[in-house]
Amino acid sequence: MSTATVKTKKITLRTADNHDFEVDEAIAMEFGTVRTFFDDNPDASDEPIPLLNVSSKCLSTIIEYCQSLLAFRARDSSSSVEDEAKAYDEELVKNQDNELLKEMILAANYLNMKDLLDMLNQAVADRIKNKSVEYVRRFFGIENDYSPEEEAEVRAQNEWAFEGVDPDDD
Repeated sequence: MSTATVKTKKITLRTADNHDFEVDEAIAMEFGTVRTFFDDNPDASDEPIPLLNVSSKCLSTIIEYCQSLLAFRARDSSSSVEDEAKAYDEELVKNQDNELLKEMILAANYLNMKDLLDMLNQAVADRIKNKSVEYVRRFFGIENDYSPEEEAEVRAQNEWAFEGVDPDDD
């Protein structure tokens, strides 16, 4: 008895930092940007597809996510599989630092991956939930444009907004 090996089409993706990733077509088609490229260019050659707004570190993590996503989809859609997928998502974002998480949001948006984008945005929302204004400013790199007097006045007028804030993580 012979076993037939299924040869899957490979697609090469080139990141902004000029690294090439050869991935299965199924993974590449999870990226809306790549899917649209092939819809618009059905005769596309074997040239690498440039992903100008995605770094190699970020794409590597996203490819790993897609591999897991496809594996979960291939199994039955029982609640235990959904629970495993949710636990995987939580573990994925828990292991990312804030900078990579923000970079992945930009990449997911560029790649047109709505489910990943929603999950990453929720992770950021959870990280800044009930944190101080200073923490949120540092998280997003926002410069304080209030003078100390103006800030003290706003804090006094909105005292309730600063009650029960969790301690900052850093």
